Amino acid sequence: MKLIRTIVVVLMLLAIAGAGSTLPGRASAVPLTASAHVPEGGGTDAVRDPVRAEAALKSLAARYRYLDDVTITFGPTPAGQEAVSYYTEGRIVINPAHTVDIETILNHEIWHIIDWRADGRLDWDEYVPPASADDYLKR
Repeated sequence: MKLIRTIVVVLMLLAIAGAGSTLPGRASAVPLTASAHVPEGGGTDAVRDPVRAEAALKSLAARYRYLDDVTITFGPTPAGQEAVSYYTEGRIVINPAHTVDIETILNHEIWHIIDWRADGRLDWDEYVPPASADDYLKR
């Protein structure tokens, strides 16, 4: 599990290296590319994405502290981002034309919310999840 998490972190760091700066109260993820997300079976995920996102968030909230009241919406994101976390509000907005799978997006964005809620400041920037991720597990 740690190997998978490490691989995901490295891939996310590589992907977000060019994401640019963020405004206060918002953390941004990967810049959106031109193509829409296409599932393995073809077509778009427009119908399945909200259901998958809610299920993935519910699973993460059952595992980690500080996520019980987080919400997800699909809509436009600033600066062409895949998703944006409004961490002070506990809200994640995912661009409907995202190119990264929902689970990867959420596994990144939740950490901005956890980071903020843990101590009222952002300590990890885009280096999420932190090495101390297990400290945030629900016990």
